[in-house]
Amino acid sequence: MKLYTPVLAWTAALLMLLGACSKTKDTEEVTDELDGAGEEHNNLPALSTAGTIVRQGDGLWHETNGGNIFSGTVVHEQDSIRWEEKYEKGVRVFVRAWDQDGSPVVLHSWNADGSPAN
Repeated sequence: MKLYTPVLAWTAALLMLLGACSKTKDTEEVTDELDGAGEEHNNLPALSTAGTIVRQGDGLWHETNGGNIFSGTVVHEQDSIRWEEKYEKGVRVFVRAWDQDGSPVVLHSWNADGSPAN
């Protein structure tokens, strides 16, 4: 019985030491998802905070609030895909997309650099 107590104490100390030296932490959550605040992961563009745009009967994209022809960049998510679109005088001139893992999505009418495919 005298030998049992020191062996048990050394075993407990060794297990605690091995647990403290572990390379992974149980308390740290690892995620590939995007934050709701628009934080970037995998170098994705941040989500736009501006209002929305709408395509009108003239075929151009307009600001929803005011109806002005839109020029600028919009970054939004739809169905777990992050989209970056650029507009000049109401015409879409650039489109890129990434899946939920941050990998580029191949688009039929757009090149990998976002330019239109001709």
